[in-house]
Amino acid sequence: MSRPPHPDSWRDIARDATRLGASRFAAPLIVVALMWLTFFAQQIFDPWIWGTFGIEQGAWLRPWTWVTSVFPHANWRHLMSNTPFMLILGLIVGAEGWRRWLGVTLWGLLGAGLLVTLLAPARSITAGASGLVFTYLGYLIAVAITERTWRVKIVRIVVAAVLLSSYSYVIFSGFIPSGNVSWQGHLGGFIGGIVAAIILEARENVPIGERLSRLDP
Repeated sequence: MSRPPHPDSWRDIARDATRLGASRFAAPLIVVALMWLTFFAQQIFDPWIWGTFGIEQGAWLRPWTWVTSVFPHANWRHLMSNTPFMLILGLIVGAEGWRRWLGVTLWGLLGAGLLVTLLAPARSITAGASGLVFTYLGYLIAVAITERTWRVKIVRIVVAAVLLSSYSYVIFSGFIPSGNVSWQGHLGGFIGGIVAAIILEARENVPIGERLSRLDP
């Protein structure tokens, strides 16, 4: 018969689980928190934070806005429509480790920033987190193909199938020019996510099973 774990062992397990969760999920949660803080700052101090931090069409000398544009939002509806996607998809990608999350995020910011700066309507300013939403969608779908570990590949295929069945309308409608919708940011982010899946998976030397089991990813 095996003995139950000593109380100290339970404390060790709880501490390790806390460290594991913090290392994987802190970054996506911080991004969502900054989205909300920025929106409140817009309401209280300066609604044109949108213009300051957003991506201006043709402004190639303001590449930092490719990052800062994620945080401002036009209104409550805009913020609320992006928040659930950023939480769910960001945490799914974050579960693979903060380095993988950061790599995917940076590729998405690059893709969205390039296409918005190049193709958005003249003198327009674009902001919001939907480009990153499409980045994570593109990554999670594409990595089901690029994953090299078959056991994990099956899981990735299931995740991709669920995303496609649940959000196919959102994905395809997001690429159609309509009103103030930034199809350029959506398409650029989606392409960035696909590129991230190809490059990051090809460069990954540690099997994902081992990567997911690490406490310090």
